[in-house]
Amino acid sequence: MNPLTWPIEPWVLLGVEVTAILYLWGARSPSKGPAPSGGAQGGGWNSSRWRAVAFWSALGTILLALDTPVETLARQLFWAHMTQHLLLIMVAAPLMVVAAPWMQIWRGLPLALRRPLARVLVKHPVLAAPRQAFHWLSAPAGAFILSTANLWFWHWPAAYDLTLRNHAVHHLEHGLFLGLGILFWAQVIDQHPFHARLSQFNRVVFVFGATIASWALAAVLAFATAPFYSYAALPSRPGGISALTDQQFGAGIMWVPGSITYSIVFITCLYLWFREEDARGRAFTPGHAGVAE
Repeated sequence: MNPLTWPIEPWVLLGVEVTAILYLWGARSPSKGPAPSGGAQGGGWNSSRWRAVAFWSALGTILLALDTPVETLARQLFWAHMTQHLLLIMVAAPLMVVAAPWMQIWRGLPLALRRPLARVLVKHPVLAAPRQAFHWLSAPAGAFILSTANLWFWHWPAAYDLTLRNHAVHHLEHGLFLGLGILFWAQVIDQHPFHARLSQFNRVVFVFGATIASWALAAVLAFATAPFYSYAALPSRPGGISALTDQQFGAGIMWVPGSITYSIVFITCLYLWFREEDARGRAFTPGHAGVAE
């Protein structure tokens, strides 16, 4: 198989195109009201424009991961497959959370569809149990457990090899990585105009725990003495590397580039926590806060 073959993944293209159309159409919706001024005069960049950049960058990252020669390489090289996972979980997902496009995409749906759909989702008794399950899964503890379990499950050799044999399962794997990645990052990145449930300190702990779970998986892959996956059965691989070396490269990608987003968010949350504690300390310092006479 030519590693430079450009694949066409129709379901990926369709999903990206529909999402983009709904996003653009939602921006034109009369129910949206006037565009926020954001204090940006003379064509300056306000927060809504940065969110739009994040949204389009997220869609571009999804296409890069799944609809370019990276997809072809992923069928022959473990490290390329790991690069796909990294792009979805550590780049596309947090960008989508920063973009917070959900209401705009929702407004892109026809009103005649939105109203009955909202009634069914919010009030229909048949969906009471799924609503409760979603409420738990979307909470910090549920999101952490589910996203971590999902990461480890798809690197279990039986599940991983199934994705190489079955293209539908491969799409399911990528969909879960992206969807649960969004769920994970929504716990620590504020989505305009809402704030994540966790305090800044708890966000630090949350991200640190996920980093350790990712490193543990990378260590299992890096220090293995034999390849785990069916890549070992391929007669050749691009670059001529062995299956074990390929697996170790993939572990390195998870360990180093895969820690960049964790590190950025961890340091940011740690800084914000220190700033909050400093502000709280100054507020209780005698003589600093105003005292009623």
